[in-house]
Amino acid sequence: MILLMGGTQDAREVVKALNLAFPRTMIVATAVSDYGADLLRKQGGCVVLQGAMDAAALTSFIREKEVRVLVDATHPYAEGASKEAQQAAKEADIAYLRYERPAADIPAGDGVYYAPDFAAAATISARLGKKIFLTIGTRHLQEFITALAPEKEVVARILPDEGGIEHCRKLGLSPAQIVALQGPVTKELNAALFAQYGAQVVVSKDSGRTGGTPEKVAAAREKKIPIVLVRRPAGPGGLGSPAEVIAAVRKLLS
Repeated sequence: MILLMGGTQDAREVVKALNLAFPRTMIVATAVSDYGADLLRKQGGCVVLQGAMDAAALTSFIREKEVRVLVDATHPYAEGASKEAQQAAKEADIAYLRYERPAADIPAGDGVYYAPDFAAAATISARLGKKIFLTIGTRHLQEFITALAPEKEVVARILPDEGGIEHCRKLGLSPAQIVALQGPVTKELNAALFAQYGAQVVVSKDSGRTGGTPEKVAAAREKKIPIVLVRRPAGPGGLGSPAEVIAAVRKLLS
């Protein structure tokens, strides 16, 4: 059995590749969000477990089901989940493989600023403008909003997910400050959204091409709006394509 963690597009691509390469091997995929789990189920090719699993729960599952390989395809910024996965693989004495989408590798300058973390991104963006358009998801919204002065205004572009919208409302965001939209989107649509909401600065993760980072940067530059990119958390690094994952798993299972 292969255990794959992640409800991202990357995870679904890896599931497809694993099914083609190992048609007789059972694949179990975990996803924290309802949305991620639903997309995995619709695609098929794996048994889906929904909900967060800490190291203890993962270790227990690995031992009970005799998992041979754990593939971590969680989001590049889900550092907590990756740490739990690494610990579980070590405890259960199985192979741990990290799949991580390549970064966008956009150089700083020409309106692009880098921040080491979300708190620093809040500080930098506050210096650059009053109305801040956030494309960082919901996990770090509270931390970001808390760091901003009252006169600063934010707009949050998030997934069209009921839980995410409810979270934004609990943080005090009005409907006019919430853009519920499934990404990634084109440069043209990004530019239109920045203009529509009067963005004076944009904040994004470096989610790579898969996450639409180049299109956000291109749109911000077109509109002459500074954009702050939050650097990825330090991690073990990993495999950069589904093909590399297949090659690594094949060695482990041979």
